[in-house]
Amino acid sequence: MGRILAISSHVARGHVGLAATVPALQSLGHEVWALPSVVFASRPGLGRPVRYALPAADLAALLAGLEADGCWAELDAVFTGYFPSPQSVSAAAAAIGRARRAKPGVLVCVDPILGDEGRLYISADTAAAIRDELLPQATVTTPNLFELAWLTGGAPLSSKDVPAAARRLAVPTVVVTSAELTQGEIATVLLTPSGVSGRSTPRRAAIPNGAGDLFAGLLLGHLLTATLAEDAFAKSLRALDAVLEASEHRSTLQLAALRMLPA
Repeated sequence: MGRILAISSHVARGHVGLAATVPALQSLGHEVWALPSVVFASRPGLGRPVRYALPAADLAALLAGLEADGCWAELDAVFTGYFPSPQSVSAAAAAIGRARRAKPGVLVCVDPILGDEGRLYISADTAAAIRDELLPQATVTTPNLFELAWLTGGAPLSSKDVPAAARRLAVPTVVVTSAELTQGEIATVLLTPSGVSGRSTPRRAAIPNGAGDLFAGLLLGHLLTATLAEDAFAKSLRALDAVLEASEHRSTLQLAALRMLPA
């Protein structure tokens, strides 16, 4: 199994950011080196919005410490998610560049956590840094429809626009989540150098935050072991739906459902 460096947000209560991505990766047998870019007391919408952002200089120092230990050559993948500032993006991007030189085949998965439902969750400067500094290093990226639109110029996109817009990212493998919503289903689209495919899953009711973080971890975990990206995509969506079905009308994602999946 693989060794993954994961840089994103972490919450003490709830399952978003690393608190969803790391269990997903570990459920597939991978070793994860988790490095929080920011720590929240609870997930958004659950409890008080208490937040501590790791200063960019401290993030850079921690990454340099791992590098000094000779760890980069052991990596199979790097995952990035939420960042609190453009400076923290730059610190991660610089370290990833050095990791790629130490291990040219390392898989880099960028989950560009920018926003949703027509608005950014982070500053425009931070979003631009993710676009300009992280995406060019990515081998896999997992934007939602709003994020894809923002990354490719800002004009609203429909599901028919997704393939052309995703190709403009110039990332080998792109998965667009929430590419189309109907009353009963959610469509997710996969683009690889070999083509485009899509799958629909049930639209579950009253789902707590963290589904995107969970899916990104499942996808990366399966990509590290699957022969084909299409297989990793299908397995990840099946596992995600099992968790979401168990999580309807609950305050947090029910990650215990991962243990109930067939081998």
